[in-house]
Amino acid sequence: MTLTTRLLLGAASLLLATQTSNAFPQPNTHQARALFKRCDVTFEDCGGDDDDKRKKAGQAWLEAANLAAHTIDGTLEDGTTFADTNAFKHYFVSTDSDTTEKMYGGIQAGSSGDSGNAFQLKFIITCKSTDACKDSLAITDGDVNDNDFTAKIRLCPKFFTDDRTKNDLTSKSLKRNPGRRDNSWCQPGQPFKFFETAAHTFLHEMTHLNQMGVEAGLFPDSNGEDDTHGTYDIYEKDDGYDKGSPEKSARKLKANWDAYDKDNSKPKPSYQRIENAESYAAAATEFYFQNHCGWDEIME
Repeated sequence: MTLTTRLLLGAASLLLATQTSNAFPQPNTHQARALFKRCDVTFEDCGGDDDDKRKKAGQAWLEAANLAAHTIDGTLEDGTTFADTNAFKHYFVSTDSDTTEKMYGGIQAGSSGDSGNAFQLKFIITCKSTDACKDSLAITDGDVNDNDFTAKIRLCPKFFTDDRTKNDLTSKSLKRNPGRRDNSWCQPGQPFKFFETAAHTFLHEMTHLNQMGVEAGLFPDSNGEDDTHGTYDIYEKDDGYDKGSPEKSARKLKANWDAYDKDNSKPKPSYQRIENAESYAAAATEFYFQNHCGWDEIME
């Protein structure tokens, strides 16, 4: 089955946004619940269907798939596609486009819940806190699924309260040229952190899943650390990156590769751009708001 075919499956239930810049329709709760039942994804310790945590988690997943699909289907008003925008170029280069398309396409298609889709994600969404949650919004154990293990995305307590994840894509309007009192995503002059949502973080976590790495064509760790194909966090793996700003770290990784490619006497980065989780999340978030707000780029 081709990538294009997979992207078409289930698109109607996932694409929550219109192509206009002034409206963002509320998701259909019935559709969302039906989607979860069709997918091989389960919730643990998030409460019942009507629990706030359960709804927040489900909304984040749906909107993460929406962000991913937007990189495939969305264009700027002049027809420019994702790979030719600053949203892409801040984090990737042209040779990365095949991998990024497969990653985003896999997130969208794997989340579609369509029984005719050959690729279906299997993982657990848990809201149970552990000691590892202390300084984290979310943690993913994205190892290889087998009879004794299912990959798990853990949404930590901070995920439900932190400024970076308290908003959904629907929390504000997409009104262009808003007044100071308008609750719009399109407020000019805002730094990247203004645009972070729960969907951004959930997309980041999904790229850690082994299934997603396999779908995107990533290779297992070359240093023998593990045999999974999912992404890493560059700020956890290498020195010189800022854990407090994953998006800046993603841009720095791209800049370090640019410097090395220009002059091989420069230090060679230990990890590829396509191996870094935040590169995918930041690029998708930036493109979404660049498109709907009519901007050329979003500041660090």
